[in-house]
Amino acid sequence: MWQEKIVMQDAYDFDGIRRRLRGDRLQVEHEDRLLVPVLVPEGKFIGQMEALDSHTLLLGGEGPKEPMLHQLRHRFRLDVRNPSQAFIGTSLDGIVCRFGAERLVLDVDPFTALIRSIVHQQVNLSFAQVLTERLCRTFGTDQDGVIFPPTAEELRDVEPEQLRALQLSGRKVEYLLGAAQSGIDFRQLADASDATIAETLIALKGVGPWTVQNVLMFGYGRQDLFPASDIGILRAFERLHGNRPSVEEAVSLSQEFAPYRSHAAYLLWRSIE
Repeated sequence: MWQEKIVMQDAYDFDGIRRRLRGDRLQVEHEDRLLVPVLVPEGKFIGQMEALDSHTLLLGGEGPKEPMLHQLRHRFRLDVRNPSQAFIGTSLDGIVCRFGAERLVLDVDPFTALIRSIVHQQVNLSFAQVLTERLCRTFGTDQDGVIFPPTAEELRDVEPEQLRALQLSGRKVEYLLGAAQSGIDFRQLADASDATIAETLIALKGVGPWTVQNVLMFGYGRQDLFPASDIGILRAFERLHGNRPSVEEAVSLSQEFAPYRSHAAYLLWRSIE
């Protein structure tokens, strides 16, 4: 097993990140370590992460070191400075004091971010998490107790009745299979612009602006996205300012946080959890 020590420039609240990730019913921990499914061209491998102190992380895994290390650093935002520093003195100042050392952690890969966003459309959070777990456990891969979500290749030949048996609606079954059967190279899109990714995804049935924004944030790690129509964002603004804004007003309020609006959205979500 390989290991690599990472020393961060900014404090990294690993315990806070672990607490939030526990909302994902697929998250696996062992003692003080996160066990992380890592998808790389060489295959599926389990990575490990633990904190040695507030600025030092220890990463490891069984598998090809360099591609796994690259994925872990990318997904857990270990290669960028903490955007929270840009919000000191803004309306997010109080939230930064509580959650500012955390990071927005990316999903396993962009396709997983897409199917997760489709499942989460127009259902409450707890039921969406149950549905996502069912989908991943049924059609993904269990490797030593760590669940790897289904790839597009693994999902594309699934029968609609098999998905409906998980209590997914007929429309969501159609949207999920449409995404899996689209032929889109989601990995290759990582090099494309936000606009190109958005144009590609919006062509899929059942994918609207909210889903696109979430995939750009959690699938591709783009830093300046803001899902202003998200009910959690609107509730967080209501708690922050005393009244719930319209979507248009939320877009206007978000300008204060450019060019790190993705991280601002994360902090707003954290403020109401």
